[in-house]
Amino acid sequence: MALPPIEKTPVMLLRFTPKASPNLIATVIESLTGGGIIIVESEGLYDENGKIIIAGNGSARKSDVVLGLTTTQKLLEHEAENIVKLVKPCRTSQRHMPLVMEPFSSLAREDFINIEHEHDGDYDEDGLFTSGERALLVESMMAAIPAPTSSREVGGQDDEKHSSLVKEAYRKLRSLESEDGYEGHTSTLIEILRQKEYIDAVAPIHVSHIKKRISKEIYSILKAPPLEVIRDYYGEGVAFYFAWMYHMICWYVLPGLFGLVAYIVRRYRGDTVDNCEFTPFVGLITFCWAVVCNRCWERRESELAYKWGTFTSNDEDRRSLGIRPGFRGKIERSPITGRMEIFYPASKRQFKCVVSGIITVFLLAGACVVMVIAMNLQGYVTLADGEKWGVEEEAEEHPFYIPFFARLSEEGHIFDAKSAWKSFLPVILKALVVNHMNEQYSRLAEKMAEWENHETVEDHQNSIILRRVLFEAFDSYIILFYLAIYERNIMLLRLELAGAFHIDTLRRVLTECVIPYIIKHFKKDPVGASKKDDDMKKETPDGRLTAEANLEEYDTFDDYIEILIQFGYVTLFASAYPLAAFIAIGANLIEIRADFWKLNHLFRRVTPVRANNIGMWKMVLKCFAWFSAVSNLIIFAFTSSQLREWLPDYYVTDEVSGRTVPKASSAEQILLVILVIEHLALLFAISVKNAIPSIPENIRVEIQKRLWLHDELATNARNLSVQKSSLEVTSLSQSSMKVLGRPKLK
Repeated sequence: MALPPIEKTPVMLLRFTPKASPNLIATVIESLTGGGIIIVESEGLYDENGKIIIAGNGSARKSDVVLGLTTTQKLLEHEAENIVKLVKPCRTSQRHMPLVMEPFSSLAREDFINIEHEHDGDYDEDGLFTSGERALLVESMMAAIPAPTSSREVGGQDDEKHSSLVKEAYRKLRSLESEDGYEGHTSTLIEILRQKEYIDAVAPIHVSHIKKRISKEIYSILKAPPLEVIRDYYGEGVAFYFAWMYHMICWYVLPGLFGLVAYIVRRYRGDTVDNCEFTPFVGLITFCWAVVCNRCWERRESELAYKWGTFTSNDEDRRSLGIRPGFRGKIERSPITGRMEIFYPASKRQFKCVVSGIITVFLLAGACVVMVIAMNLQGYVTLADGEKWGVEEEAEEHPFYIPFFARLSEEGHIFDAKSAWKSFLPVILKALVVNHMNEQYSRLAEKMAEWENHETVEDHQNSIILRRVLFEAFDSYIILFYLAIYERNIMLLRLELAGAFHIDTLRRVLTECVIPYIIKHFKKDPVGASKKDDDMKKETPDGRLTAEANLEEYDTFDDYIEILIQFGYVTLFASAYPLAAFIAIGANLIEIRADFWKLNHLFRRVTPVRANNIGMWKMVLKCFAWFSAVSNLIIFAFTSSQLREWLPDYYVTDEVSGRTVPKASSAEQILLVILVIEHLALLFAISVKNAIPSIPENIRVEIQKRLWLHDELATNARNLSVQKSSLEVTSLSQSSMKVLGRPKLK
């Protein structure tokens, strides 16, 4: 069963808020229609008498208006060829390369028809576009529709009263655009409506038979997620996330097994994580694993990007993945294309990025104060710390000691650190405060990214991701680094790390799998319910459009950040908690299915996003991997007694604090040992980067094949043109000789 004809089925939904007046809705409908968008379904657009609720009929709107939107097949192909430049497999006449990735062309339409797809229901009846590609192209058409440029474009009806009301709505719509001081901008109708909260939902509509089939395939634990099907339905952005998740599950096996063996050996010998001589090797192996894992993921990204038609070889090609709708600047002639394009000086953007960075630093300083207060409330900073550091009479000089908060964690007080239940109160309080801070900062990060005015969607998203990752990683790791570097207490570090890791894992399973499943089980699913009548109705009150619009919007950041923080626990503190990778395997097997379940049932369908990698997340993963060499060496040499087991003559036990400390005469030798190990680790990482190319050889061959085919076609076209010109010249010469009475040339 192929997808139904696009002219008869809605692809996207658009919901107006109660704030939008009937006049404004009428104006928007006219603009959408003028942009090639067809309204095939609607909910809330008609009153009880069957009259359309628009300007001039005196009807009051009792519910939100939801429109089901689509377009024609001809316009869809035009958008794919000329605007989106959609890359798809194309058949060739060459035996050694039957398929090649090429931008879609309506002239070669037959060569792009997919006749080898596994499931007929994934493509339209022509075999050209998947459900996800349909949504991508229709959304692209909607995003390009500008607000009316003159009042003549609206209110062309014969009814003067109706015309005046619609023109008034037009003026109101045009007034929404801000005076930003630039000559040109890409603010579109949809963007303006979103900014002023006249619409609150623009999303693709689920296709029930594809949705059900994907659910059955992904819930099998022993099978890899069906990436091709996910990509065809949800787009490359979502597919890359699940591909990365599955990649991490497979690669966690190696450090997980090493960590498990180290744990068993330590338990068998009766050692602790403080004095186990084999635990440091887990940290070293984990670092090497992280470097190789990230490099292999880059190769996997290249394979998938080429297969999905989003592979780009340089930064300039990234613009083809999508110019940000809100990008603004001066209109100038491009020195490359010769066309008039919007230009924004890089120096201005860099200055804004610096200002945003300064704001972020101040906010991180505020978060640091909150963490210091939390450490005092949890009893990590006490009056006894002065004795540990040899300043018995100057304990208050401890840089993080705050007497008012620290006393609350003493025995008998409200946050008694030794109490079984009172000790959890500051942890819960900190979690609530941190969660609120993260929510506020996420909104600020989006505003700062908008202010910086990035040209591409990818750069805009990367700016938001980087700032939010800095903030949330700081909240997750600052206490751990304090215990490792300042307190140098390996047992307390391991206790805090294991608690944070286990609680975070349990929280994810409960909040993303168990609780939503229970709620969903006892709640009717209007989206998944089958329609009694397959014929599309013009007006379907309280139907599937409203049900889907009522769902929450999906944000990949929350899913990415959870696995990223987990990756940090596994790599940065491997020498303190070797079992983290082993536990992560089971947690992620549940996580990947829980993420897809909530994506399929709890959220609106995601608008497909063209992507060739996981973006800024990959850079953060690399930073974590490289920095893990330093963090694990700090734990190995200073936080614990692990190095003392190998170099006992370089350390002594402090009589006052009972700590293992380096001898004064051995400090230089210990630093030399650490530097040598650290440099060897970094040398290994550099060698891996140079030895393993980020683009696999088979992809390089495919790219060369494509370039060769282009040259071959260009040569053939040039030869045909020369032959044609030669024949024309010969014919003209013979005609001239005939006129002059000379014999023809043979």
